Amino acid sequence: MVAATSRWPPEIRRRRAVLLGAGAAIAAVLAISLFTAYLDRDGITRAATPEATAIAVRARRPAMLATIPASTSSRAVPDSFLGLSTEYWSLPGYTAHMAQFGRVLSLLHVPGDGPLILRVGGNSADHTIWEPTLRTMPRWVFELTPEWLEAARLVVSHVNARLIFDLNLITDSPSRAAEWARAAEAELPRRSIVGFEVGNEPDIYSRSFWIAALSRRGLDPAILPRALTPRGYVADFRSYARLLQRIAPGVPLLGPGIANPAHHASWASTLVSRARSQLGIVTAHQYPYTACASPISPNYPTIGRILSERASAGLARSLEPVVGDAHRAGLPFRLTELNSVTCGGVPGVSNSFATALWAPDAMFELLHAGVDGVNVHVRTDAINAAFAFTRRGLVARPLLYGLALFRQTLGHDARLEPVAVSSRHSTHVKVWAVQVAGGRLHVLVINKGGHAATVALRVAQSGPATVERLLAPSAGSTSGVTLGGQWLGADGRWHGRQTHIALEPVDGRYELTIPRFSAALVGVGGTLA
Repeated sequence: MVAATSRWPPEIRRRRAVLLGAGAAIAAVLAISLFTAYLDRDGITRAATPEATAIAVRARRPAMLATIPASTSSRAVPDSFLGLSTEYWSLPGYTAHMAQFGRVLSLLHVPGDGPLILRVGGNSADHTIWEPTLRTMPRWVFELTPEWLEAARLVVSHVNARLIFDLNLITDSPSRAAEWARAAEAELPRRSIVGFEVGNEPDIYSRSFWIAALSRRGLDPAILPRALTPRGYVADFRSYARLLQRIAPGVPLLGPGIANPAHHASWASTLVSRARSQLGIVTAHQYPYTACASPISPNYPTIGRILSERASAGLARSLEPVVGDAHRAGLPFRLTELNSVTCGGVPGVSNSFATALWAPDAMFELLHAGVDGVNVHVRTDAINAAFAFTRRGLVARPLLYGLALFRQTLGHDARLEPVAVSSRHSTHVKVWAVQVAGGRLHVLVINKGGHAATVALRVAQSGPATVERLLAPSAGSTSGVTLGGQWLGADGRWHGRQTHIALEPVDGRYELTIPRFSAALVGVGGTLA
């Protein structure tokens, strides 16, 4: 039978063919759009989704090529690189949930590469007083007691952590701070304390704030320093050092713990040049954004800003002067306080999945810049904390998943390897590579952008690879996060079926698709940890 359309005039048949072709193209675009929308809405939380998205993205986005050659220019990851920081008044709240708290610390500790270091201090340091003979304390004081030391002992004994204690520089004296150090050394297990940090953020000391705080309670503000300057801080540091070196001669002293190293680097250089023989580690604090800023300020946090390069690479660049001063003097440099947002954070931003993607990228940028250690700051009452505890147990926020992923990218005898990245299009994809004991290579791929991307990895290792993914419904998600298909429960344990996707090389490359706002850890070669 002859089709009816064959009897149509040639001009009509031509127009119909054009219309049909256009319709088919539109239908194809709609099909891909609907398929991608389905994945974005639902499938992104399933292990099979990233491979499926390749159908939609490979035709329209070229692959990024990341080359990790066999290299002799790698950098050893310092022992005890990743640690935590908390306030004096937070510690008893954590030890009330000792089992879950211990599991949290185990997520961040690399076995065999030094103990996990917990720094205790922050704003609370300038409120702490050790004076067991006094029956009452002013309301502004956080009293250090034998019971508090027992909580610290629990941490040291149960999770094999080591402690840095921040000392009160503002409302205390060197002699009384030394008495606190003597008590801590006597009551805690031997070698529990790995450092005393002299002061907390002296570069932003506000006499007017402390006068108001003391005057409201009828107290004499004469105990306060009139001002703090780099040279004045060095004089105070030496006073503390003379007494502390008699009490704990083998414990390093840390300083200056400045809040704004980008603009106040002279505090570190002055301390290094004038008190080098008494100084063990140069320290500073860093937050790329602050909740104390006006919402119209460029320093106010948003999800987009947390995912920006300013928050990771820019943060690391701002530390170059103080890191350089420390290393030229033969001293390590440690960030004893770090988080994405200071002033407690902003709900919906500081507890969003964006922080899970920020954390490992920022850590590797800091490591690449020469930072020797980092303590991520957590407080029991702050929304920017990686975790919290309720009556039901652990609340694992997205930031904790990002820190756990960073720790998994490391490993025993970890070395940061150089990565050469080429792409014909600008992307928000970052690639970091770490060689670990046994010859295994860990490659972390982080997509901080709003589009999926395909990445081809060219490495010196060979054989099948495994892929473990960090996923959430969106960058703004505060729940629904999974790492390798699992999530952290209230008991601090992983739940769900662990998912490792096998990846075979094609033409000497490992190609994988990274959905928007996600990360993937690829392990290849060597022996499994």
